[in-house]
Amino acid sequence: MANEGDLWFLPGPPEDIAPTDPPWEVAHQKPVFAPRDWLKAEAQQGRGLARAAAAFARLDAQMSAGFATRLALAEVSALLWAQGDWLPVEKITLYGLLRESSLKDARGLSLADWAQRRLLGAGMPVGLAGFLGRRRAEFDGLEDLGRHPVGVEFDGLESDWHAARRGLEEAHPITQAAGLFAAWRVFGLSEPGAAVEAGVAAMKIGAVEGRALQFLPVASGGPIGQGGTVADRLARWYDAVENACLRAEMQHTQLNTWAKRAGRATAGFSGKTPVLLIEALQAVPALSASMVARACSCDKATARRNLNRFAKLGLIREITGQGRYKVWMVA
Repeated sequence: MANEGDLWFLPGPPEDIAPTDPPWEVAHQKPVFAPRDWLKAEAQQGRGLARAAAAFARLDAQMSAGFATRLALAEVSALLWAQGDWLPVEKITLYGLLRESSLKDARGLSLADWAQRRLLGAGMPVGLAGFLGRRRAEFDGLEDLGRHPVGVEFDGLESDWHAARRGLEEAHPITQAAGLFAAWRVFGLSEPGAAVEAGVAAMKIGAVEGRALQFLPVASGGPIGQGGTVADRLARWYDAVENACLRAEMQHTQLNTWAKRAGRATAGFSGKTPVLLIEALQAVPALSASMVARACSCDKATARRNLNRFAKLGLIREITGQGRYKVWMVA
């Protein structure tokens, strides 16, 4: 067998080669997620970012706790739709009030309930296991069935995601949200095709400069998927934020208009309950008779009587279709 000295006709190894380097050339691999691409795209799309940021600031200035709940429901419903689960706001509302669900929708509604609580809460996605409500688990034998990563695999992916977050620190929060939504899905922190967990984390990050609104509306404003270049995805994200905020502003105006109409229609009603009921219906997306009784400091019979009167006037509608457990929303 020839020794290395006999191979005089072959080039020697580079002087700067590391002991751990392979003895063959390795093609340069592009990183799975490159924060600099998002920073570059942001610099080229200042107008789109400005419109999105201005729309969010206007909405934040007129936000109330009750309307934030309504908006969170719309965003969660849109996120579920993006991953193929069609659950309208009414179903999610009923689940939150009555824990009512079919076997078919149980998983989606449970996820929706988690998403709404996270959007309205103060917590940020720092420790992802805690943010997602996942318990520490190792190999569970189901990795090949498309489930989310667990154990050391999840730890590694979480580390990659936080590295991406550090790489985007110089970007505007709305840009950070777009990039980290994409990074979450690229790294596979959730199940394949899932959008809710990534969307909720991104919405919390994007609203860090908000005063009253603790999440960034985006899902209800248009497609936010992964197709196209980074510049394309960022442009779609800015457009979706602007559209979602403008849509929310319109809904807020409509709700105020409804309140004025309801006030005129019930001006002849005696007692304080009608006025308090209008305020309660503005504050939350849906109400049961028990909730009305608590909000208006009246008994259930009075609450039901006023709800029925409002329904006859076309001011509210019942959404359960049941005889016993009824829930009403603004019509």
